Amino acid sequence: METKSSKAADEEYAGTMKTECEAKATEWAERQKSATAEMGAIDKASEILVSGVTAFAEVSSKIRRWSPDDSDDDATDVARTKVVSLLTQLSKDHHSFVFEQLASAAASDPFVKIRGLIEDMIAKLLKEAEEEATQKAFCDKEMGASKKSQEEKMMKLDKLQTRIDGASTTIAELTEAIKTLEGEVAEIDKAQSEATAIRTTEHEEYAKASKDFRDSAEAVAKAIEVLKNFYEGSFIQVSAKTTLKSKQPEMGGAKSDTASVIISVLEMSEEDFTTLLAESEATEDEAAKAFEKLNGENKVSKVSKETESKGKASEVKSLTVQLSHSKEDHASVSTELDAVNSYVDKLRPQCEEKAMSYEEKKAKREAEIAGLKEALEILSGGMALVQTGSLRGIRRA
Repeated sequence: METKSSKAADEEYAGTMKTECEAKATEWAERQKSATAEMGAIDKASEILVSGVTAFAEVSSKIRRWSPDDSDDDATDVARTKVVSLLTQLSKDHHSFVFEQLASAAASDPFVKIRGLIEDMIAKLLKEAEEEATQKAFCDKEMGASKKSQEEKMMKLDKLQTRIDGASTTIAELTEAIKTLEGEVAEIDKAQSEATAIRTTEHEEYAKASKDFRDSAEAVAKAIEVLKNFYEGSFIQVSAKTTLKSKQPEMGGAKSDTASVIISVLEMSEEDFTTLLAESEATEDEAAKAFEKLNGENKVSKVSKETESKGKASEVKSLTVQLSHSKEDHASVSTELDAVNSYVDKLRPQCEEKAMSYEEKKAKREAEIAGLKEALEILSGGMALVQTGSLRGIRRA
Protein backbone atom coordinates (compact mmCIF):
# COMPACT_ATOMS: atom_id res chain seq x y z
CA MET A 1 0.00 0.00 0.00
CA GLU A 2 2.85 2.38 0.81
CA THR A 3 4.49 1.74 -2.58
CA LYS A 4 1.15 2.31 -4.37
CA SER A 5 0.60 5.60 -2.46
CA SER A 6 4.14 6.69 -3.31
CA LYS A 7 3.54 5.75 -6.95
CA ALA A 8 0.30 7.74 -7.07
CA ALA A 9 2.03 10.78 -5.54
CA ASP A 10 4.93 10.50 -8.00
CA GLU A 11 2.53 10.14 -10.94
CA GLU A 12 0.60 13.20 -9.78
CA TYR A 13 3.84 15.14 -9.42
CA ALA A 14 5.03 13.94 -12.85
CA GLY A 15 1.76 15.10 -14.40
CA THR A 16 2.04 18.50 -12.69
CA MET A 17 5.65 18.81 -13.79
CA LYS A 18 4.71 17.91 -17.36
CA THR A 19 2.01 20.61 -17.39
CA GLU A 20 4.42 23.16 -15.90
CA CYS A 21 7.16 22.20 -18.36
CA GLU A 22 4.76 22.63 -21.27
CA ALA A 23 3.72 26.02 -19.88
CA LYS A 24 7.39 26.94 -19.43
CA ALA A 25 8.11 25.90 -23.02
CA THR A 26 5.25 28.07 -24.28
CA GLU A 27 6.38 30.90 -22.06
CA TRP A 28 9.94 30.50 -23.27
CA ALA A 29 8.81 30.67 -26.88
CA GLU A 30 6.85 33.86 -26.11
CA ARG A 31 9.83 35.29 -24.27
CA GLN A 32 12.07 34.49 -27.22
CA LYS A 33 9.55 36.09 -29.55
CA SER A 34 9.26 39.16 -27.32
CA ALA A 35 13.03 39.34 -26.88
CA THR A 36 13.50 39.10 -30.65
CA ALA A 37 11.03 41.92 -31.19
CA GLU A 38 12.62 43.93 -28.40
CA MET A 39 16.13 43.46 -29.72
CA GLY A 40 14.88 44.28 -33.22
CA ALA A 41 13.52 47.57 -31.94
CA ILE A 42 16.72 48.26 -30.05
CA ASP A 43 18.80 47.36 -33.11
CA LYS A 44 16.70 49.75 -35.16
CA ALA A 45 17.18 52.48 -32.56
CA SER A 46 20.88 51.71 -32.50
CA GLU A 47 21.06 52.02 -36.28
CA ILE A 48 19.26 55.34 -36.11
CA LEU A 49 21.61 56.55 -33.40
CA VAL A 50 24.65 55.21 -35.22
CA SER A 51 23.72 56.88 -38.49
CA GLY A 52 22.51 60.07 -36.83
CA VAL A 53 25.22 60.46 -34.24
CA THR A 54 27.93 59.52 -36.74
CA ALA A 55 26.77 62.19 -39.13
CA PHE A 56 26.51 64.66 -36.29
CA ALA A 57 29.97 63.77 -35.04
CA GLU A 58 31.48 64.05 -38.53
CA VAL A 59 29.95 67.48 -39.14
CA SER A 60 30.71 68.73 -35.67
CA SER A 61 34.32 67.61 -35.88
CA LYS A 62 34.83 69.96 -38.80
CA ILE A 63 33.58 72.92 -36.79
CA ARG A 64 34.11 72.25 -33.09
CA ARG A 65 34.40 69.50 -30.44
CA TRP A 66 31.24 68.79 -28.46
CA SER A 67 31.39 69.78 -24.78
CA PRO A 68 29.15 68.83 -21.86
CA ASP A 69 28.73 72.50 -21.25
CA ASP A 70 27.02 72.92 -24.62
CA SER A 71 23.26 73.04 -24.44
CA ASP A 72 20.82 71.47 -26.86
CA ASP A 73 18.37 73.57 -28.67
CA ASP A 74 14.78 73.75 -27.49
CA ALA A 75 13.55 70.88 -29.67
CA THR A 76 16.30 68.61 -28.39
CA ASP A 77 15.50 69.56 -24.80
CA VAL A 78 11.88 68.65 -25.40
CA ALA A 79 12.87 65.25 -26.82
CA ARG A 80 15.24 64.59 -23.92
CA THR A 81 12.54 65.58 -21.42
CA LYS A 82 10.02 63.25 -23.04
CA VAL A 83 12.46 60.34 -23.03
CA VAL A 84 13.38 60.93 -19.39
CA SER A 85 9.71 61.15 -18.41
CA LEU A 86 8.82 58.02 -20.34
CA LEU A 87 11.71 55.95 -18.93
CA THR A 88 11.00 57.21 -15.42
CA GLN A 89 7.35 56.20 -15.72
CA LEU A 90 8.32 52.74 -17.04
CA SER A 91 10.70 52.36 -14.12
CA LYS A 92 7.90 53.12 -11.66
CA ASP A 93 5.30 50.95 -13.41
CA HIS A 94 7.51 47.87 -13.66
CA HIS A 95 9.83 48.48 -10.74
CA SER A 96 12.75 48.19 -13.16
CA PHE A 97 16.19 49.42 -12.16
CA VAL A 98 17.32 49.23 -15.79
CA PHE A 99 14.76 51.82 -16.89
CA GLU A 100 15.71 53.98 -13.95
CA GLN A 101 19.35 53.91 -15.07
CA LEU A 102 18.36 54.70 -18.66
CA ALA A 103 16.23 57.59 -17.47
CA SER A 104 19.14 58.97 -15.47
CA ALA A 105 21.49 58.63 -18.42
CA ALA A 106 19.00 60.22 -20.81
CA ALA A 107 18.67 63.24 -18.50
CA SER A 108 22.33 64.19 -18.60
CA ASP A 109 24.37 62.13 -21.02
CA PRO A 110 24.85 62.87 -24.71
CA PHE A 111 23.07 60.76 -27.26
CA VAL A 112 26.32 58.99 -28.13
CA LYS A 113 26.58 57.64 -24.62
CA ILE A 114 22.92 56.66 -24.65
CA ARG A 115 23.62 54.72 -27.81
CA GLY A 116 26.43 52.91 -25.97
CA LEU A 117 24.02 52.10 -23.14
CA ILE A 118 21.55 50.68 -25.62
CA GLU A 119 24.27 48.56 -27.19
CA ASP A 120 25.26 47.33 -23.73
CA MET A 121 21.63 46.52 -23.06
CA ILE A 122 21.43 44.57 -26.30
CA ALA A 123 24.55 42.62 -25.32
CA LYS A 124 23.07 42.00 -21.89
CA LEU A 125 19.78 40.79 -23.35
CA LEU A 126 21.63 38.49 -25.73
CA LYS A 127 23.69 37.10 -22.87
CA GLU A 128 20.59 36.60 -20.72
CA ALA A 129 18.80 34.94 -23.63
CA GLU A 130 21.76 32.61 -24.16
CA GLU A 131 21.98 31.81 -20.47
CA GLU A 132 18.25 31.20 -20.24
CA ALA A 133 18.35 29.01 -23.35
CA THR A 134 21.27 27.03 -21.93
CA GLN A 135 19.54 26.70 -18.58
CA LYS A 136 16.26 25.69 -20.21
CA ALA A 137 18.02 23.09 -22.36
CA PHE A 138 19.77 21.76 -19.26
CA CYS A 139 16.51 21.64 -17.29
CA ASP A 140 14.60 20.03 -20.16
CA LYS A 141 17.30 17.39 -20.59
CA GLU A 142 17.81 16.64 -16.90
CA MET A 143 14.14 16.80 -15.92
CA GLY A 144 13.19 14.65 -18.92
CA ALA A 145 15.84 12.05 -18.11
CA SER A 146 14.90 12.10 -14.43
CA LYS A 147 11.20 11.72 -15.20
CA LYS A 148 11.91 8.78 -17.49
CA SER A 149 14.12 7.21 -14.84
CA GLN A 150 11.38 7.72 -12.25
CA GLU A 151 8.80 6.02 -14.44
CA GLU A 152 11.09 3.09 -15.23
CA LYS A 153 12.04 2.54 -11.61
CA MET A 154 8.45 2.86 -10.41
CA MET A 155 7.36 0.28 -12.99
CA LYS A 156 10.18 -2.00 -11.85
CA LEU A 157 9.17 -1.49 -8.23
CA ASP A 158 5.57 -2.38 -9.06
CA LYS A 159 6.71 -5.54 -10.84
CA LEU A 160 8.96 -6.53 -7.93
CA GLN A 161 6.22 -5.77 -5.42
CA THR A 162 3.83 -7.95 -7.39
CA ARG A 163 6.38 -10.77 -7.27
CA ILE A 164 6.89 -10.26 -3.54
CA ASP A 165 3.16 -10.26 -2.83
CA GLY A 166 2.59 -13.31 -5.04
CA ALA A 167 5.47 -15.28 -3.50
CA SER A 168 4.42 -14.35 0.03
CA THR A 169 0.82 -15.39 -0.63
CA THR A 170 1.87 -18.68 -2.25
CA ILE A 171 4.29 -19.46 0.59
CA ALA A 172 1.54 -18.82 3.13
CA GLU A 173 -0.87 -21.07 1.22
CA LEU A 174 1.71 -23.84 0.83
CA THR A 175 2.69 -23.60 4.49
CA GLU A 176 -0.95 -23.95 5.51
CA ALA A 177 -1.38 -26.90 3.11
CA ILE A 178 1.74 -28.59 4.56
CA LYS A 179 0.38 -28.07 8.05
CA THR A 180 -2.92 -29.66 6.99
CA LEU A 181 -1.14 -32.63 5.37
CA GLU A 182 1.01 -33.14 8.44
CA GLY A 183 -2.14 -33.08 10.56
CA GLU A 184 -3.77 -35.66 8.29
CA VAL A 185 -0.67 -37.88 8.49
CA ALA A 186 -0.79 -37.58 12.27
CA GLU A 187 -4.47 -38.60 12.21
CA ILE A 188 -3.59 -41.62 10.04
CA ASP A 189 -0.86 -42.62 12.48
CA LYS A 190 -3.24 -42.19 15.39
CA ALA A 191 -5.99 -44.19 13.69
CA GLN A 192 -3.47 -46.88 12.70
CA SER A 193 -2.23 -47.08 16.27
CA GLU A 194 -5.75 -47.34 17.63
CA ALA A 195 -6.71 -49.96 15.01
CA THR A 196 -3.56 -51.95 15.81
CA ALA A 197 -4.37 -51.86 19.51
CA ILE A 198 -7.95 -53.00 18.87
CA ARG A 199 -6.73 -55.70 16.50
CA THR A 200 -4.21 -56.93 19.05
CA THR A 201 -6.91 -57.15 21.73
CA GLU A 202 -9.28 -58.92 19.35
CA HIS A 203 -6.61 -61.44 18.41
CA GLU A 204 -5.72 -62.09 22.04
CA GLU A 205 -9.38 -62.62 22.89
CA TYR A 206 -9.76 -64.89 19.87
CA ALA A 207 -6.70 -66.92 20.84
CA LYS A 208 -8.03 -67.42 24.35
CA ALA A 209 -11.60 -68.18 23.26
CA SER A 210 -10.55 -70.50 20.43
CA LYS A 211 -8.28 -72.39 22.82
CA ASP A 212 -11.10 -72.76 25.28
CA PHE A 213 -13.52 -73.88 22.54
CA ARG A 214 -10.97 -76.29 21.09
CA ASP A 215 -9.98 -77.67 24.48
CA SER A 216 -13.62 -78.02 25.50
CA ALA A 217 -14.52 -79.79 22.29
CA GLU A 218 -11.57 -82.11 22.66
CA ALA A 219 -12.45 -82.79 26.31
CA VAL A 220 -16.04 -83.56 25.42
CA ALA A 221 -14.90 -85.84 22.60
CA LYS A 222 -12.64 -87.73 24.96
CA ALA A 223 -15.45 -87.96 27.52
CA ILE A 224 -17.79 -89.31 24.85
CA GLU A 225 -15.16 -91.80 23.83
CA VAL A 226 -14.68 -92.91 27.40
CA LEU A 227 -18.40 -93.19 28.01
CA LYS A 228 -18.93 -95.01 24.78
CA ASN A 229 -16.17 -97.45 25.61
CA PHE A 230 -17.59 -97.93 29.11
CA TYR A 231 -21.19 -98.30 28.20
CA GLU A 232 -20.55 -100.42 25.19
CA GLY A 233 -18.40 -102.84 27.29
CA SER A 234 -20.96 -102.96 30.09
CA PHE A 235 -23.73 -103.66 27.64
CA ILE A 236 -21.87 -106.64 26.26
CA GLN A 237 -21.31 -108.00 29.76
CA VAL A 238 -24.92 -107.49 30.76
CA SER A 239 -26.13 -109.17 27.64
CA ALA A 240 -24.01 -112.24 28.32
CA LYS A 241 -25.22 -112.60 31.90
CA THR A 242 -28.78 -112.26 30.81
CA THR A 243 -28.33 -115.19 28.52
CA LEU A 244 -26.91 -117.39 31.27
CA LYS A 245 -29.22 -116.34 34.05
CA SER A 246 -32.49 -115.60 32.52
CA LYS A 247 -34.25 -115.48 35.79
CA GLN A 248 -32.31 -112.51 37.25
CA PRO A 249 -33.58 -108.86 36.73
CA GLU A 250 -32.44 -107.25 33.48
CA MET A 251 -30.45 -104.05 34.06
CA GLY A 252 -28.84 -103.61 30.66
CA GLY A 253 -31.76 -101.73 29.12
CA ALA A 254 -31.73 -98.92 31.69
CA LYS A 255 -27.98 -98.44 31.48
CA SER A 256 -28.14 -98.29 27.74
CA ASP A 257 -30.77 -95.55 27.81
CA THR A 258 -28.81 -93.52 30.33
CA ALA A 259 -25.61 -93.80 28.32
CA SER A 260 -27.43 -92.77 25.21
CA VAL A 261 -28.78 -89.65 26.91
CA ILE A 262 -25.40 -88.66 28.37
CA ILE A 263 -23.53 -89.30 25.16
CA SER A 264 -26.19 -87.39 23.22
CA VAL A 265 -25.83 -84.39 25.53
CA LEU A 266 -22.06 -84.53 25.26
CA GLU A 267 -22.22 -84.81 21.52
CA MET A 268 -24.41 -81.72 21.39
CA SER A 269 -21.93 -79.92 23.61
CA GLU A 270 -19.08 -81.00 21.38
CA GLU A 271 -20.99 -79.74 18.36
CA ASP A 272 -21.64 -76.40 20.09
CA PHE A 273 -17.98 -76.00 21.01
CA THR A 274 -16.97 -76.91 17.48
CA THR A 275 -19.47 -74.39 16.05
CA LEU A 276 -18.25 -71.66 18.39
CA LEU A 277 -14.67 -72.44 17.44
CA ALA A 278 -15.53 -72.23 13.73
CA GLU A 279 -17.42 -68.96 14.24
CA SER A 280 -14.57 -67.44 16.23
CA GLU A 281 -12.10 -68.52 13.55
CA ALA A 282 -14.31 -66.99 10.83
CA THR A 283 -14.64 -63.75 12.82
CA GLU A 284 -10.90 -63.70 13.37
CA ASP A 285 -10.26 -64.24 9.70
CA GLU A 286 -12.60 -61.39 8.71
CA ALA A 287 -11.10 -59.07 11.33
CA ALA A 288 -7.59 -59.92 10.15
CA LYS A 289 -8.51 -59.22 6.52
CA ALA A 290 -10.21 -55.93 7.45
CA PHE A 291 -7.17 -54.89 9.47
CA GLU A 292 -4.79 -55.72 6.64
CA LYS A 293 -6.96 -53.73 4.20
CA LEU A 294 -7.09 -50.76 6.54
CA ASN A 295 -3.36 -51.04 7.14
CA GLY A 296 -2.67 -51.03 3.39
CA GLU A 297 -4.97 -48.06 2.75
CA ASN A 298 -3.37 -46.10 5.59
CA LYS A 299 0.11 -46.81 4.24
CA VAL A 300 -0.83 -45.66 0.72
CA SER A 301 -2.59 -42.54 2.03
CA LYS A 302 0.28 -41.71 4.36
CA VAL A 303 2.92 -42.10 1.63
CA SER A 304 0.82 -39.96 -0.74
CA LYS A 305 0.37 -37.17 1.81
CA GLU A 306 4.01 -37.27 2.88
CA THR A 307 5.13 -37.09 -0.75
CA GLU A 308 2.79 -34.15 -1.40
CA SER A 309 4.00 -32.45 1.76
CA LYS A 310 7.64 -32.85 0.72
CA GLY A 311 6.87 -31.43 -2.72
CA LYS A 312 5.19 -28.39 -1.21
CA ALA A 313 8.06 -27.94 1.25
CA SER A 314 10.52 -27.96 -1.65
CA GLU A 315 8.41 -25.36 -3.46
CA VAL A 316 8.32 -23.21 -0.32
CA LYS A 317 12.12 -23.39 -0.11
CA SER A 318 12.48 -22.30 -3.75
CA LEU A 319 9.95 -19.48 -3.37
CA THR A 320 11.67 -18.30 -0.19
CA VAL A 321 14.93 -17.88 -2.11
CA GLN A 322 13.12 -16.01 -4.90
CA LEU A 323 11.32 -13.83 -2.35
CA SER A 324 14.64 -12.93 -0.71
CA HIS A 325 16.13 -11.92 -4.07
CA SER A 326 13.02 -9.89 -4.98
CA LYS A 327 13.18 -8.04 -1.66
CA GLU A 328 16.85 -7.25 -2.19
CA ASP A 329 16.12 -5.97 -5.72
CA HIS A 330 13.17 -3.95 -4.40
CA ALA A 331 15.36 -2.32 -1.75
CA SER A 332 18.05 -1.54 -4.33
CA VAL A 333 15.60 0.01 -6.82
CA SER A 334 13.94 1.97 -4.00
CA THR A 335 17.33 3.44 -3.09
CA GLU A 336 17.92 4.36 -6.73
CA LEU A 337 14.47 5.98 -6.95
CA ASP A 338 15.18 7.96 -3.77
CA ALA A 339 18.38 9.23 -5.38
CA VAL A 340 16.49 10.28 -8.53
CA ASN A 341 13.80 12.02 -6.45
CA SER A 342 16.49 13.82 -4.46
CA TYR A 343 18.11 15.01 -7.70
CA VAL A 344 14.74 16.24 -8.99
CA ASP A 345 14.25 18.16 -5.73
CA LYS A 346 17.60 19.85 -6.33
CA LEU A 347 16.62 20.74 -9.90
CA ARG A 348 13.30 22.31 -8.97
CA PRO A 349 14.61 25.62 -7.52
CA GLN A 350 16.63 26.39 -10.68
CA CYS A 351 14.21 24.90 -13.21
CA GLU A 352 10.89 26.18 -11.87
CA GLU A 353 9.86 29.84 -11.87
CA LYS A 354 7.08 30.69 -9.48
CA ALA A 355 7.59 34.42 -8.85
CA MET A 356 5.43 35.54 -11.78
CA SER A 357 2.90 33.82 -13.98
CA TYR A 358 3.29 33.58 -17.74
CA GLU A 359 0.47 36.08 -18.37
CA GLU A 360 2.02 38.62 -15.99
CA LYS A 361 5.46 38.26 -17.57
CA LYS A 362 3.99 38.59 -21.04
CA ALA A 363 2.07 41.77 -20.15
CA LYS A 364 5.15 43.25 -18.45
CA ARG A 365 7.35 42.39 -21.41
CA GLU A 366 4.90 43.90 -23.93
CA ALA A 367 4.65 47.10 -21.89
CA GLU A 368 8.45 47.36 -21.67
CA ILE A 369 8.82 46.79 -25.41
CA ALA A 370 6.16 49.42 -26.17
CA GLY A 371 7.91 51.91 -23.88
CA LEU A 372 11.30 51.25 -25.43
CA LYS A 373 9.88 51.66 -28.93
CA GLU A 374 8.29 54.95 -27.98
CA ALA A 375 11.56 56.12 -26.38
CA LEU A 376 13.46 55.18 -29.53
CA GLU A 377 10.99 57.13 -31.67
CA ILE A 378 11.47 60.18 -29.48
CA LEU A 379 15.24 59.74 -29.57
CA SER A 380 15.11 59.39 -33.34
CA GLY A 381 13.24 62.71 -33.58
CA GLY A 382 15.70 64.41 -31.23
CA MET A 383 18.69 63.13 -33.17
CA ALA A 384 17.19 64.50 -36.37
CA LEU A 385 16.76 67.90 -34.77
CA VAL A 386 20.31 67.86 -33.49
CA GLN A 387 21.62 66.99 -36.93
CA THR A 388 19.49 69.72 -38.55
CA GLY A 389 20.67 72.31 -36.05
CA SER A 390 24.27 71.33 -36.59
CA LEU A 391 23.96 71.67 -40.32
CA ARG A 392 22.40 75.12 -39.89
CA GLY A 393 25.32 76.10 -37.71
CA ILE A 394 27.68 75.00 -40.42
CA ARG A 395 25.91 77.04 -43.02
CA ARG A 396 25.93 80.08 -40.75
CA ALA A 397 29.64 79.68 -40.25
